[in-house]
Order: sequence, then structure tokens, then C-alpha cells
Amino acid sequence: MNAEKRLLTVTELRRRVGEDVIGRDLAYALARRYGVRLGKRLLVPARVVEALLEGRLEELEKTPGAGQGR
Repeated sequence: MNAEKRLLTVTELRRRVGEDVIGRDLAYALARRYGVRLGKRLLVPARVVEALLEGRLEELEKTPGAGQGR
């Protein structure tokens, strides 16, 4: 089994991308748009972080259900 986390907190998202690259407000905006809420926790799927790092975040817009209001 892959030890890599599938859901990241906003703080973990910023650490992975680089805290000097992505600010707190933008990280939360991405989490609200592409993430999931589990109780009070706002989590971002690892695939969103990978897409962000690879410069293909716009591809997620084309994915059914991605970025839709929940």
C-alpha cells in the first residue's frame, strides 16, 4: 500500500507546494474549490496538489464533479 497521504490539510498543501509560493488565502481558496470537508476539516486530494505542481490545474476543471459546489 502506498504510504503517501491521499488527502492533505491546507498546511500540508502549502508545505508540499512551498509556503513561499502559495499563500494561506490562495491555499484555502483551492481547498474550498477542489477539496472536501470532513467535519470541520478542509482537505485537499493529493491529485489536486500534483496537478498544481505540474501546471495542469485547468485539467481538473474538465473533470466531472471537480470544482462543483457541494
